[in-house]
Amino acid sequence: MKRILVVDDDRLMVEFISLCLERASYSVETAFNGVDGLAKAKSFKPDLLVLDLMMPDMHGFDVCEELRREGGPAGLKILISSGKSYEVDKKAAKRLGADGFITKPFTIEQLMAAVDGLLAS
Repeated sequence: MKRILVVDDDRLMVEFISLCLERASYSVETAFNGVDGLAKAKSFKPDLLVLDLMMPDMHGFDVCEELRREGGPAGLKILISSGKSYEVDKKAAKRLGADGFITKPFTIEQLMAAVDGLLAS
């Protein structure tokens, strides 16, 4: 069973994403800020990290960069999930090591297509 960590400070968004992923038979863990997300990524060793950008304590870009610099869990894919849809943010995400970018709000179908696509690659 593939393991997915969802990190977002919006608890309703975390519940929505987690429910979608659990219904698709993924094992899901959650965190509500960047610092806790970084720690859980190291201990839970997910296959995929769904990561918000604008969070308290530690920005999503910093989490992404830290995981890539330290090596992070082997084979970890990072999907940025953000309300920011500027091209500059998408380019920064890619430069810092993110594998995908999905703009909020998104549908269940869009989320699952992004998740399944990254995990299949």
